[in-house]
Amino acid sequence: MWNPVINRHMPHKVKAIIHALEKDILSGQLVVGERLPTQAELSDCLGIAKSTVARAYQEANAVGLIKTIVGKGSFVSGKEDPFFPAVDDGNEKLLDLRIDYPLSGLDPMLSETLSQIAKRDSQHLLTYQDHAGQEIFREAGLVWLKLNGVNCSLDDVVITSGAQHAITICLSSIAKAGQTVLVEELTYPGIKESAEMLGIKLIPVSMDENGIIPQALSEALYENENVKALYTTPTVQNPTTILTPTGRRKEIASICREHGIYILEDDIHRLYVDVQPVTYANLLPELTFFIASISKVVCGGLRVAYLKVPSPVLKTVRRRLLATQWTLPPLMAEIATKWINDGTASSTLLAKKEEIRKRQKLAKRIIGEDFIQGNASSFYVWVNLPNKWTAETFISEAFNDNIAVLGNGTFSVNFTSNKLGVRLCLGAEPNIAVLEAGLIKIATMLKDGPSQLWV
Repeated sequence: MWNPVINRHMPHKVKAIIHALEKDILSGQLVVGERLPTQAELSDCLGIAKSTVARAYQEANAVGLIKTIVGKGSFVSGKEDPFFPAVDDGNEKLLDLRIDYPLSGLDPMLSETLSQIAKRDSQHLLTYQDHAGQEIFREAGLVWLKLNGVNCSLDDVVITSGAQHAITICLSSIAKAGQTVLVEELTYPGIKESAEMLGIKLIPVSMDENGIIPQALSEALYENENVKALYTTPTVQNPTTILTPTGRRKEIASICREHGIYILEDDIHRLYVDVQPVTYANLLPELTFFIASISKVVCGGLRVAYLKVPSPVLKTVRRRLLATQWTLPPLMAEIATKWINDGTASSTLLAKKEEIRKRQKLAKRIIGEDFIQGNASSFYVWVNLPNKWTAETFISEAFNDNIAVLGNGTFSVNFTSNKLGVRLCLGAEPNIAVLEAGLIKIATMLKDGPSQLWV
């Protein structure tokens, strides 16, 4: 039986158990498929409350470290990619609602664009480029940022290989190992991966229906040392879809200015919103990074994001670009530039905007306003689970019914969030009839409750 050595000095015993589980999987002490002790057995072994062990198993199941099968027990599944948790690849009936795919069926035609590029002198696309991107490419980025409502100059713009790369560039430019970045209490999982790689500590800040609570932000700044930045997705927040209004943003910006901390404004869905609140980049330009991605608007495989950088750290950002990619692959930048300049990006945005609003209406009609929250411009919805459910039970039962979803454990930093729920992404399934059938199953689960006791 697995008898882990846990760090009893960690403030959260749940996190200590999960850390031990990760360590023993990576070291080979636990192997994929191995059966774990029951919650009662591990509780007796460690001298820790059974409820604490149960929570650890639940969170480990939610993030893919283990797989719990009702009536059979819990088994090691290994540490999976948080963006693409493992599923049965042979299950052709699986409806995967975990990943925020931006309606790939409406992507532009790449072959025609490549043909047009090939007809011109394209040899310059094979040469080394400026770390921040060629000026002509950054000019397209400036256009894209201005469409997002960001006031900045060409000198403020650099190009990264997508929003995830931009996050890593921002973090590594302003924080060192051991320092702290604040995040929303449920946050985009990619920030966790970048922070772990860089040794940066993440501290969650409580939210309400308007996003980050200013008082909670102030308290977090006073209670924690070496806080360097606040990371936020304020427009169609990931995963809750909350839209932070202008008044609240002004309060948040004022607090960050007072304490001299940076804001990492990740606003990749902003162009889908009709009425866009003011950006932090405009409220606090000297301390705000703004991330505007092409991937969620045009197509996922076009790994291009435009990053507005505060001037005091521009030189550092350029060095981080050199260290992590040298420069964006020029062909990617060329395609993005062409599509921005010829209107392809905007027309694709409009088509996807219309389709995602149809899917939002569908989800709200089927699941119901009592359970679901979703901005009309969001590619995903957040389902608030009734008390009779836990996220891991819902995930397990949905999977048994050929539906894959992600729960609050995936988006939580320290497993203390009270926002119990699951995220459903509406853009991955090309067939809307298949999506509708899956949503009906989910609505039935919410109405009927768990089919079996969780053990």
